Amino acid sequence: MNEFKKRLASSLVLGSCFWLSFIYFPPIIFSFILVVILLVIIFHEWRRFFDLKSPFFWLMLPVYPILPFGLLIYMNQHPIYHPLLLELFLLVASFDTGSYIVGNLMGKHKIAPLISPGKTIEGVVGGYIFAVIGFTLLEWYELGRMLPWWFILGFTLFVSILSLLGDLFESWLKRRAHIKHSGDAIPGHGGFLDRFDGIMFAAIFFFLFRDQLIHVLV
Repeated sequence: MNEFKKRLASSLVLGSCFWLSFIYFPPIIFSFILVVILLVIIFHEWRRFFDLKSPFFWLMLPVYPILPFGLLIYMNQHPIYHPLLLELFLLVASFDTGSYIVGNLMGKHKIAPLISPGKTIEGVVGGYIFAVIGFTLLEWYELGRMLPWWFILGFTLFVSILSLLGDLFESWLKRRAHIKHSGDAIPGHGGFLDRFDGIMFAAIFFFLFRDQLIHVLV
């Protein structure tokens, strides 16, 4: 219960700061926040996964986590693509929140017990439902109309899968390094990479198809 309270409190405080800075502050401020988070990951959290002398430290670093963060910063600074980040963050946050809540309440069937024992099929389904609801409400609020139901279900499913794969990939890195969390910067959650893992793969997808998505989602 104490762990849950810490997780809830840090989610409310830091989550509010994150969203407010993205929505109300100039993009340069939010980009600065992303740069600071990336630097914390590189110089504090990443060395927990790999030894500084290991070639994997230097081979993976440019691709993960630097590349996804670089793409996020690029889209954030670009006036046309900036709105896509709201869709990305809301989808991943909704999926992550729903997975955590439903998984803790109803989770029984493990997805990858050797990599991430806490991940369950029930949690993933719950996360998907949360993401569908969140995405539907956001699009209705932004566009004033509903997107086709097949697009909402299919697009949300694909982004949810990417988020899950990002989570599992980071869990595999942690399992390989024999650590529970990437760091201790966020009480109840762990490190910054523990919170951004679901965004990493999805960010690459959003960047690659940014021109197509901007015409459909915004």
